Amino acid sequence: MKLARARSRVRSPSRNHNENAVPPLPRHSEDRKLTKGGGRASSEQQRATTSVPVPVVKGVVTQQRIFIGDRQSYNMVEIGASTNAGDVVDMVEAQGSLKGWVGTGGWMLWEVAQDFGMERPIRSFELLADVETSWNKDKMVNIFVLKLTPLASLLRRTAIPSVSPLHSGYVEWEIKRGKWNKRWLSLREHGLWLSKRDNGKDEMFLCSLSNFDAYFVTRLHKAPKAFVFALKSTENISLFENTADYLHIFSCNKNDGDRWMERVLLARSYVLHQERNVLFNPKTTTGLSRAGTRKGTGRPVQQPLVNVGSTDLFEPGSLLRK
Repeated sequence: MKLARARSRVRSPSRNHNENAVPPLPRHSEDRKLTKGGGRASSEQQRATTSVPVPVVKGVVTQQRIFIGDRQSYNMVEIGASTNAGDVVDMVEAQGSLKGWVGTGGWMLWEVAQDFGMERPIRSFELLADVETSWNKDKMVNIFVLKLTPLASLLRRTAIPSVSPLHSGYVEWEIKRGKWNKRWLSLREHGLWLSKRDNGKDEMFLCSLSNFDAYFVTRLHKAPKAFVFALKSTENISLFENTADYLHIFSCNKNDGDRWMERVLLARSYVLHQERNVLFNPKTTTGLSRAGTRKGTGRPVQQPLVNVGSTDLFEPGSLLRK
């Protein structure tokens, strides 16, 4: 009986040990299956990630060509997420590249949308990162050009009106490639409206100046009148289900066309000032600055660890003390 009890005592720890034992690890073949499955899933995730356009990362600085005048020369300029058109003009001018040019007006940076054959002046407070967002990254044909223009005084920051301008008149509207119809175009309520007659009976809303701007059409265009201008979205064309809503082209005589461009550009400046007031806030410096010295903090003055004010270095009574 004593021997049986002893054996049972010996077996009981082994039983507890088996109950608390760690389960065996999976075999190598199972590990390979998991690795293959995991590897395929990760590659699909990478493929899905690369198909999405990479957003502009704040703080990243890139080198950009800025062409000058006739585009026979250019300067390299560093552009970040907060760089506006006015900064580019100042940087190129500081490099001495704007001297000796002949023209009227002031220097402005222009967006040359060569994929559509048109261009527009970029206001000094507009961010270049926002302009580049609307470009087709597959073509990479659009550029920035510095030019002298009389529009510089009209589009400067101090010339933004207190109310949005109004304008209306008959124009030729290209309803499809090569086909034009006479329409009454009206600029009001921060947008543009079209109707067959000036009474506005069958009026329809065309576009909002919150995301549209006026462009000079530079590509040869077969039009009924001498002057051709366009209203194009400042967003990427991929956001439009119907690409016909992305661009609207008009034709009229030269005097009417100049007035239309001035009114629409000025109305767009007003909308930007109202809806994107952050563009007009002063930029904050990110450099390190030294903190000023505080006075009268009330903290006790700490004594130095070693008293160097006295010439006696030895204790009183010492034979070495003078």
